[in-house]
Amino acid sequence: MDIPIKNLFGNFILFLPMGIYLPFFIKKTNKVMVFSISMIVLLFIIEVMQLVTRKGSFDVDDFILNMPGALIGFGIWRTKFVQKLLK
Repeated sequence: MDIPIKNLFGNFILFLPMGIYLPFFIKKTNKVMVFSISMIVLLFIIEVMQLVTRKGSFDVDDFILNMPGALIGFGIWRTKFVQKLLK
């Protein structure tokens, strides 16, 4: 039971910072649709790299869990509190 919980929360939390850092460093990703497409491409590249290098596996679960984590991070990025901190 311990391994599925670690997998679930690990994949979910792993890309939460990406939702903050990507729009901070790449200003074009400040819109939800552009950010989502960028994350889908990035996650697909990561999963393919794991498959090609045999350092992991192409796992759809990782893809599904990482995307909401990144979107929550993006939501945090868009809050007025974070935007005030940056100004």
